[in-house]
Amino acid sequence: MDELELINLTKQAHVAAASGDAPGAIRLFREVLAHQPDNEAALMHLASLVNAPEEKRGYLQRVLALNPYNDDAKALLAELEGRPTDVEAAQGPESDLEILHCDYHPDRETTLRCNKCGKPICTECAIRTPVGYRCPDCVREQQDKFYTATTADILKGAVTTFIGGLLTSLAAFLLILFLGRFLFIGFLAAFFLGPALGGGVAEGVRRAMGKRHARNFPIIGASLFLAGILLVLIPGGALFWGPIALGMAGLFIVLALSTFYARLKF
Repeated sequence: MDELELINLTKQAHVAAASGDAPGAIRLFREVLAHQPDNEAALMHLASLVNAPEEKRGYLQRVLALNPYNDDAKALLAELEGRPTDVEAAQGPESDLEILHCDYHPDRETTLRCNKCGKPICTECAIRTPVGYRCPDCVREQQDKFYTATTADILKGAVTTFIGGLLTSLAAFLLILFLGRFLFIGFLAAFFLGPALGGGVAEGVRRAMGKRHARNFPIIGASLFLAGILLVLIPGGALFWGPIALGMAGLFIVLALSTFYARLKF
């Protein structure tokens, strides 16, 4: 993996974490660590995201081995082991909390603040991230750093997606033409070829967009992909196919579409 791909992977991991997608963030940060075992930030994020105490302790110990002065890692490890943190020991008994009003819902009292901008937020607005609770504006700002595609990139991706949909519909026709009469082999081919074609089209779209990302493009792209498929299948008489042929083509298209969407989203 080259440096640019690693940077994009790290951005994806941060966006997933900021948007509350813990499983996705864990998977992506682990992939980052596979290429950069001494990435302190990735280790800290994983320590905040995983639930297993031993796994959490392992990440924190690796952080402290790299940087013995990391106060956040010290505090999390102390909390995990049931010891008072340095801050708690210095503060003594808990002081009275200031009552604030949510910046988005002024009629709601709260004691929470966004840990980045300090804006008061209620529990409905607070978005949990590996580094604490943040307001929707700060989360969106963090996500926007990941969405760097230009208008030209989006247009290239849209055209490539639509063409990919047309090619997928052609593949569905060929599947029915040559394997429609062979029940088992036909469905088996649809099961394997559908995801392969959907993933291939998604990779073509990513390359057409320069591997840059645009907000909501996976949904827009999936809609264009499906439109390209239906534009050929429906006029081509697919609605008059028998139930077996329709089922075979449907399985092929659903798997291609879902794989296409998943590859673009993650």
